[in-house]
Amino acid sequence: MENSVLKKRTILVLLVTIFTMVAEIYFGIITNSMALTADGFHMGTHAFAFLITLVVCIVAVAYRDKEYLINAWGGFLSAIFLGMTSLGIITESVMRYFHPMTISFAEAILVASLGLAVNMLCIFVMGGHEHAHHDCHNEKEHNHAENLNFKAAYLHILADALTSVLAIGALLCGQYFGYIKLDPIIGVVGGIIIAKWSIDLICSSVKVIFAK
Repeated sequence: MENSVLKKRTILVLLVTIFTMVAEIYFGIITNSMALTADGFHMGTHAFAFLITLVVCIVAVAYRDKEYLINAWGGFLSAIFLGMTSLGIITESVMRYFHPMTISFAEAILVASLGLAVNMLCIFVMGGHEHAHHDCHNEKEHNHAENLNFKAAYLHILADALTSVLAIGALLCGQYFGYIKLDPIIGVVGGIIIAKWSIDLICSSVKVIFAK
C-alpha cells in the first residue's frame, strides 16, 4: 500500500481511536466503571502506535529513495511497542489469576463489545487483510516490497480485536458457567499470540534494516 494512502487511512483510524478513548474514559469516570476507564487508556496505547505509523508515513513520503527502510524502522518501533503491550496483558492476567477480582460481567461484556466494534471498523478502513499473515523467513526482496509500517498498524488493530473476542468468550463462560479463572487464562493465551506477532514483525524489520 502506498504511504500516501496509508497516511489518510491512519489519520481516520487515529481519530476514531482517540474519540473512543475519550468517550470511554469520560463515561468510565462519571459511572465509576474501572473496566470502561481501563479500556479507554488501553485505546490510548493504540492511538500512540497509530501516531508512530502516521509520522513514519510522512517521513517516508519525503524520502522516497529510502521509503522501504523508513517503513521498516516504523514497523520495528511499533513491533517493540506491540511486544510491551503483550507483556502487560500477560503480567496483568497472571496477577488476576492468583488474585481474582470481582467482575461486573454485563458491563465488561459491553465494553469488550464496544472495543470489538471499533476495531472491526478500523480493520475495514485499513483494508489490510492481505498483510495479516507474514513469514519471518521470506526472501529479502519480499521484505523490501512489503510495507512493514502498515503491517505494524494493522497488527495493533488485530491484536486489540483478538483480545476483545477472547475476552467476550471468557466473560460469557464466567457469567453463565462460573469459570471465573478462564478470563485471566485466556488473557495469557492472547498475550502469547500477540507476542508471537511482535517477534515475527521485529524479525522481518531487522532483516530489512540490516540488509546489505
